[in-house]
Amino acid sequence: MTQLFSVIDIETNGGSKNNVKITEIAILVTDGKKIIKEFSSLVNPESKIPPFIASLTGITNEMVESAPKFYEIAAEIVEITENTVFVAHNSGFDYNIVKQEFASLAYNYKRNTLCTLQLSRKLLPGHKSYSLGNLCADLGIDLQNRHRAFGDAKATTILFHKLFKHDYQFNQGENINGFSINGLNQNLNISKIKNLPEKCGVYYFYNTKGEVIYIGKSKNLKSRILQHLKNEKTNKALNMRAEIADIDYELTGCELIALLKESHEIKQNKPKFNKAQRRFINNWGIFTFENEKGYIEFYVKNSENCEADCLNVYPSRNAAIEVLFKLCEKYNLCQKLCGLYQSAGACFYHGLNECKGACCGKENQEDYNKRAEKLIQELSLGVKNAFIIFENCDDNQRAVISIAKNKYQGYALLDKEFDFSQNEIIESIEKYPDNKDIRQIIKTYLKINKDYKLVSL
Repeated sequence: MTQLFSVIDIETNGGSKNNVKITEIAILVTDGKKIIKEFSSLVNPESKIPPFIASLTGITNEMVESAPKFYEIAAEIVEITENTVFVAHNSGFDYNIVKQEFASLAYNYKRNTLCTLQLSRKLLPGHKSYSLGNLCADLGIDLQNRHRAFGDAKATTILFHKLFKHDYQFNQGENINGFSINGLNQNLNISKIKNLPEKCGVYYFYNTKGEVIYIGKSKNLKSRILQHLKNEKTNKALNMRAEIADIDYELTGCELIALLKESHEIKQNKPKFNKAQRRFINNWGIFTFENEKGYIEFYVKNSENCEADCLNVYPSRNAAIEVLFKLCEKYNLCQKLCGLYQSAGACFYHGLNECKGACCGKENQEDYNKRAEKLIQELSLGVKNAFIIFENCDDNQRAVISIAKNKYQGYALLDKEFDFSQNEIIESIEKYPDNKDIRQIIKTYLKINKDYKLVSL
């Protein structure tokens, strides 16, 4: 889809900052080369037009008396400008006034903007004045009906076409788009990029075959994706830019869910440009139980789903055993009770006075288990049964991450307006597998951030 632009000009009643009202609006939709659609209308400002403004614009109180009020044409303006970039000469003024009119109707009008005044200064240096009238005179643009919305919008459109051609010819569209099209895949929809939300989520890059080639997360999707498209610093970045034929995303409401979903999606899809994060998780887990004598024991086992008593998971058996060895030594635990040494009686290390004798009943359960509990605490999430709740999410949502028996269960995004019961929240949780990386993400986030509340179950 080609990116479209709505070139807009408005006339106003000249009111003060918060009371200014539109008296005329004109919109010319263009693809940067030709005009596709036109719209113009006088607008009843529901207030008097001062004589000096009427003299400047030629728009009188009598002319707007029978004109539609802004709310009567508001829906048409939204429809015409949908998925287009708002273009104006000094766009800050026109855009803010239009937004203000919509705000009075309790509607949040939001469009990406381009300013032909700023673009002209950057792309066409050397002019004494960059006012629309003087610039049109210098460039030979026919400006008719000055200070009337359609006349000014038509001249601004012709100016924009010149700027559009110049920018694509000499800068690969970098100033129009915010990034250079040089080296981008020809199938990439530029308009889709400009309409990306500035919200938290996970994004996906696809090649021409529809294969996922990269997955990332950001608190501002649009900003992060634009960084990728502007990145020409390494061969990897250039190669990825050239392959991106489509972009998709999923909003997550908060950063922690974005981190968790990104990790899961990379492991599921194994994108070619996520090599560092896509390793397969075999889920070798460290498990624990209390034996018939009351001592806490540990063992390593392969567990695809990591059952409830799994403390943490690792990519291989050796990785899990290595961690258990280190923690066994750190907390002075018995290697036999940690599943690292097999014998009928006391362990070998008891004979070396490196084990206090839990393996043969010489150390009581209470003392030994206190140290064993420290190992459990270090391995586990440190959150046994709880909801991690984020109240200030995008789109008036509440994010809930579920932890049960030290295991990550998944998450839910709920409407903040409703008061959900505990059972309703549990039923809404979207299930995801637990693994070592997921646990590390949660532990690190909870340690660093304080933007959540913990509700124990």
